[in-house]
Order: sequence, then structure tokens, then C-alpha cells
Amino acid sequence: MNRKLMEDSFRLLQAEMSPIAGIQLHLSPAECEQLFSVLERHDLEYDRKVHLLGIYIILTVAAERHMECAPHHPDLTRNILDGDYLYSFYLQFAVKCRELDLVAYLAPSIKKMQIARSNGDFADQNPAADIEEFLIQEQRQQGRTSKAI
Repeated sequence: MNRKLMEDSFRLLQAEMSPIAGIQLHLSPAECEQLFSVLERHDLEYDRKVHLLGIYIILTVAAERHMECAPHHPDLTRNILDGDYLYSFYLQFAVKCRELDLVAYLAPSIKKMQIARSNGDFADQNPAADIEEFLIQEQRQQGRTSKAI
């Protein structure tokens, strides 16, 4: 199941991403394992799992590209531009997938992470944990709504 989910997510991302950007998205199943376990704990439609994995992939690769930014690295400019493009692509992709609430939820943690990195703090980011917190919150809100009806 995880293999098919990855294939479908990568296929969707590559279809949506501008070919002019020249970015190849690569993550191993091990790198996606954190999100796989989150998705298994929640009752979600398959398409939504594909979308959430796509968002996770974009955020993870964008962070990796920015982490590869060293002052005299020969690909410094490329890494900065790739990371910046991927963050804007994340927003475009999330909007297309109707995940606006997730974008709003993740925005403060992404901003804090970007500020920390600009100050030289390259601590690992964990978008899977943030996505799970969002799904738990979303589930609670749906529970309240159904009880009110």
C-alpha cells in the first residue's frame, strides 16, 4: 500500500510541478515512514492520503534543499532557488488539493523554522508530527459538529 501511495503521490507532484524548474523529487520509503504511520492511524480517503503525502514530500525536499545552502557550495544559488520554488509550489499544491486549513495550521511552524534556519539553527523539522496534530484537531472539530447536529 505504501509503495502505491508513494508512486501516486510522486506522479501527481511531477504532473503539477513546472518542468522548467528542473527539480526531481526523491524521498525513500524510509524517509516517508513517519508520515505513513500517521496516515495509518487516521481514517482518510485514499486521495487525501496522496495529497498529504505530496505536501509532506514537498516540505521535506524544500527543507533539504535549504539545508544544503553553504556559503561557498557550487550549487548554492540552485539550492536556494529550488527550496524557494518548492515552498511556493507547496502552497499552490495545497490550495489545489483543498488543504487550506492545513496550510493555515502549518504556517506558524514553517515560519519559525525558516527564521531559526536564517539564524543558523538547523534543527530537524518534523512535518509528519505537525500534520498529525492537524488531523487530530480536525477530527475533534468534526466530532463536535456531528454532536451538535
